[in-house]
Amino acid sequence: MLNFRLLLFCCLLVTKAMAQDVLTIDEAIAIALENNYDLRIAKNNTEIADVQASTLNSGYLPSLTASGGVNYSDENQSVLFLDGTSTEVEGAVTESYNASVTAEYLIFDGLVRKFTQESNEENLALTELQERQQIENSVISIYEGFFNVAFQEQLVENLRINIENSNDRLGRAQRKLKYGQGTKLDELNAQVDLNNDSISYIEAVRDLKNLRRSLNLLLGRDISVEFEADTTVVFKPQMEKQSILELSQSNNIQVLLADQNILLSDLDIKINKAQFLPKITGSGSYRWNESQNPPTSFALENESYGINLGLNLSWNIFSGTNATRVKTAKITKMNREIELARAKDELLTDVLNAYENYEIAQFTIQAEMANLNTNKLNFDRTKSQYSLGQITSVEFRQAQINLVNAGNNYARSKYDLKIAELNLLQLCGKLLQ
Repeated sequence: MLNFRLLLFCCLLVTKAMAQDVLTIDEAIAIALENNYDLRIAKNNTEIADVQASTLNSGYLPSLTASGGVNYSDENQSVLFLDGTSTEVEGAVTESYNASVTAEYLIFDGLVRKFTQESNEENLALTELQERQQIENSVISIYEGFFNVAFQEQLVENLRINIENSNDRLGRAQRKLKYGQGTKLDELNAQVDLNNDSISYIEAVRDLKNLRRSLNLLLGRDISVEFEADTTVVFKPQMEKQSILELSQSNNIQVLLADQNILLSDLDIKINKAQFLPKITGSGSYRWNESQNPPTSFALENESYGINLGLNLSWNIFSGTNATRVKTAKITKMNREIELARAKDELLTDVLNAYENYEIAQFTIQAEMANLNTNKLNFDRTKSQYSLGQITSVEFRQAQINLVNAGNNYARSKYDLKIAELNLLQLCGKLLQ
């Protein structure tokens, strides 16, 4: 008995000492925005899309290339001239040098370049929406993980108080037995209940540690960081159903993504249609060539330099591939329009379901608060009656269990209401505000 109580006392001390730093939900979100792995990847994807939408990738800039070369040969030559004479040269050396700078510019490409640049810019907008979606989902996950920790902390605290009540009950039973006012059965029942409460407490502490590690992982920081979650919950004013419905149609992330995909499909059709138009390319270069020739050549030395200009027209008059791409792009747009219609229907269903959950959660928290207050009064009265010997230990135990359950239910209802509120904010696109 002594060893068991010593173990329990040590667990209580460890629980009180292990979480000194209080972490608020705003601090948790700020940490996650900097460190969360999924959010860091989403930010990098946005940066990639930004680079692709830049002027350097637009196709409007000319290309400029420089080249140069040296050739050397050392040969034995035998030459027969037109007049019938011949000659032989051993070690006939030929040297040639060349250098050039060439600029090319696509003057007209059937507007492919224009539509491609617009597509890159709209793809950047799409990636930014996807990053926002990832942030929203991560924020909801952080809230849920944070509230799980906060709830578990309150559960642990309720169980700690419950152990104190059970220990007090055991002490009363032992004193009554000592002075002949109680029975050994009462003492044994009190001891069993204390043991069970202690087991529940130790298991709850274990679960709390696991939840803290999981939240640290979600925040992208060292999982061994110790903290205590702030259990304060601030609710927003009552949200109206009609306002949520109207805002969701214009701000919901799923609808915005579907709209953006339709816009990209339009540009894809234009890009593929533009492939049928002619292309005009202009080029200009400055070249220099020099060669040193052997005696068998007509010229011992040759040098040339100057500017070369060119204009090229190409026209893909018929291409089955381009025609197929246009048809495919049109069908893809039709699918994306269907996806938009589906997203709006699903959004309406989600909003109505979420708002009903929100209303039920509001009722539940009021009911659980009333239950908790009632059970507190009932337990205080039962405790007084038990100390006076007016009720049995079984009745006292039931009041004790009811109080613990009421405290846990109220804590859970508080966090459930906040999650229901956050789900509505996400559906109407106001979560990050």
